[in-house]
Amino acid sequence: INTAKKKILTTELCRITRECLGKGENWVMTSYEEHASLAFQGSDENIAYIEVKAFGTPSASGTEQMTAQVCKLVEKELGVPASRTYISYFATNNWGWNGNNF
Repeated sequence: INTAKKKILTTELCRITRECLGKGENWVMTSYEEHASLAFQGSDENIAYIEVKAFGTPSASGTEQMTAQVCKLVEKELGVPASRTYISYFATNNWGWNGNNF
């Protein structure tokens, strides 16, 4: 993924996270791992695995909306169909930043 594509993805992921989970851009961190060894149903063709780690527990409706929007984004920008995009949500009440825990 080139730098311009990462910028588009990051901007859109920040927007989606704000709209769906109520998390502002100042609290969104993105990371991209290219060339990961992933396969599903015996195929490594166009696949995406996304982890969303959130402080607190996001609502089921928020994660449902986020999944739909992220799948559309990944298909549009990376060519990975929704049927090959997997999103895991991890909630925590223990998150540290800037020398303190929330």
